[in-house]
Amino acid sequence: MKYPILNLVMIAFLFFSFGCEKEDEVTCKNDCLDSYLKENGMVSYKGEELGCKNFLSLYEYQGRQYYVLENHCADVAVAPTDCEGRPLCGSGDEESCSEFYQNAKYIGVVGIEA
Repeated sequence: MKYPILNLVMIAFLFFSFGCEKEDEVTCKNDCLDSYLKENGMVSYKGEELGCKNFLSLYEYQGRQYYVLENHCADVAVAPTDCEGRPLCGSGDEESCSEFYQNAKYIGVVGIEA
């Protein structure tokens, strides 16, 4: 290798150019996570034990982010909610919820009860 710095620059360029593909757009754009966590009394999830605490999962559906409140110890039925706080489906709208859970891309746990 005659030009190791040039090679590193090229690798870095390729990494940043292709690091965010179209299909992962939801995780790459600026989202409302911080405000959503604050409004719901939660903190960012860092891999700690979930136990019986409420936690927030992130999903991507039809190009938008949706958050779902979950708890392993309680039967929580919270509809997927977008960044504006609008639920995707409400009571009596089982078809929309069913379609969401069949087709949404699960991103992961993003918040936990403080």
